Amino acid sequence: MKLGEHIEIEARIGSVPELANEMCGHKLVRFVIAVTDRSINNNRYAQQTHWYTVNALGDTAEMLLESGLRICDTITISGRWVIDGNRDVLGNSNYMYEIIAESVSMAKDSCARSYEVA
Repeated sequence: MKLGEHIEIEARIGSVPELANEMCGHKLVRFVIAVTDRSINNNRYAQQTHWYTVNALGDTAEMLLESGLRICDTITISGRWVIDGNRDVLGNSNYMYEIIAESVSMAKDSCARSYEVA
């Protein structure tokens, strides 16, 4: 597992944020986001959706739990990639990409809110 570069990404919520773990008073909230890439290749419109798991800790996790986020809400996440993977015997690569959220901003009901790690 390696920690990747800093990322800022706008995405839609794919699953409601849920408490995944609570140890020593620290909360871990996990949810899935969908990121859609759109492009035009050879005069053809192409669209591809990527799904990523997001982990939020501490104050950010608590605020996300209380935020009332719903599936399809649009958010902006600032954080770091976590990349874990390997190659199997046939040489196929199996990689998992997760995002450790440092801050999450969302616009819901025309009211912008921002949650950041203290």
